[in-house]
Amino acid sequence: MAVFFHPTLSFEMQAVFRIAYGVLLFLTLAQAVPQARRFFVSDRWGGYAKSDPRIDLIQNPYVMPLVMALWLLAALGLVLGRAPVLAALVNLVLCRYYFVGMRWKGVLRGMGAPGFMSYWLAACVFFLEYGLRLDPSGMVRTAALVAFKVDFAFIMLCAGTYKVLAGYPQNDGMELGMINPWWGYWGGLYARMRPGSWIFRILNHLAYSTEIVAGLLMLVPATQVLGAFLIFSSFAFIATHIRLGFLCEMVMLCALLYVPAGHPVDLAVASAVHATPLVITPAPAWVSLGLAVFLYAYAVLLPFAKVGQYYNFLARRPLPGRWQALLEKYTNVFGIIIWRVFSVDVTNFFADIIVRDADGREAIFAHPKRLEWSTRFRYWHVGEFICLASLFTTLKYYAGNRDLFVERVVRYARTIPCPPGGRILFRYISVRKDVAQFSYARVAEFTVDPRAGTIEEKSLDPSFSVRAPSPVSPVHEGLKPGSYAPAETAP
Repeated sequence: MAVFFHPTLSFEMQAVFRIAYGVLLFLTLAQAVPQARRFFVSDRWGGYAKSDPRIDLIQNPYVMPLVMALWLLAALGLVLGRAPVLAALVNLVLCRYYFVGMRWKGVLRGMGAPGFMSYWLAACVFFLEYGLRLDPSGMVRTAALVAFKVDFAFIMLCAGTYKVLAGYPQNDGMELGMINPWWGYWGGLYARMRPGSWIFRILNHLAYSTEIVAGLLMLVPATQVLGAFLIFSSFAFIATHIRLGFLCEMVMLCALLYVPAGHPVDLAVASAVHATPLVITPAPAWVSLGLAVFLYAYAVLLPFAKVGQYYNFLARRPLPGRWQALLEKYTNVFGIIIWRVFSVDVTNFFADIIVRDADGREAIFAHPKRLEWSTRFRYWHVGEFICLASLFTTLKYYAGNRDLFVERVVRYARTIPCPPGGRILFRYISVRKDVAQFSYARVAEFTVDPRAGTIEEKSLDPSFSVRAPSPVSPVHEGLKPGSYAPAETAP
């Protein structure tokens, strides 16, 4: 397998890879610092995580500043090359805990795709740095390049495949996100265009086809650089149009893994970067062997895990016997998911957040894209819109579990300042389009009493159900968070 995938990466390119990831990680954390009292603290202290004795031990206002300081130091260690293996390990542990371990335990949802890619790159950088500095045999570094290149190619294949299933070929995809105030940078401009414009049609077809073609190309040694270039170029465009934090830049960085030593791009990097003399401190041989075996096993098992998840999702059936529980445990440990990023069920709505006082006076609380000191730039951070999207997709993904929706929305509402006797109103707005134009329709209201922990739901459009997926969506009610097995045939 190692020979087939030609896992070559120059030392200079690896140095650039580590430094660039460290910079992006530092920026990600720095952007999150003003929001840390919600993002990384449990609801016992007004945060997003569901309170639990083990969670409260770490996610509290006393430990959180120490964790953030340690995390930022780890990012700086990667940038400066100071104790890079230790810095990478500390970062991997923290990324795994907050971005994967907390995915189903907080309304932040592990910060969605931006959080997942931070974790994925954290693992990649750790194994590469370990292999370079602690394994003179080179087997860990070789195994890491194979495993992560295969994994990234499958991520792109799954993302593109899901877009095919979720309406992109029918022109239900990019345009909804581009005009959605939660996600699009240029919504006012694109909302004036016709929904059937050739620009939207081209973008939708390119969105899924580029990911599928690039994923296939990246699995073939002779074409892997071309596949990586397609991904790099497409996400460079997305970065200028869609608010996704530093997700796009991190995905673009992944493309460097496919640039082999001696390639013109590699030579250009080598001429500009002078790697410091490498000091190897050999780790025990059995540790390196174990890590290499683990990485190869992960690459081998990955297609089977993906097939199992797609079987759950498309066939709407669980695997027989204990295989379903084994699949879910394995995929949740490693954060393996079906990438449903930027699909119609996430982009075809948004919600206004309104604070209503005891006398009925209302004031808009959330202003997307505005740098407002009064909210500590809260609605400038993509994590906030990941929270809100995950709240209301609960109505579609787990339609029969109203308690889950109520618990999540109440937890979020309690993070919004509300006067005594007041209420927090979430006004659900559907993003619609006809032949001639886009429109925004108020279809439902959810009035939350944050002190009592209750919700009043009011429909403003009897013909529209907030619990129904889009007609072009393959979404069905799930068994539970972390599973793609359907609720109606739960074992």
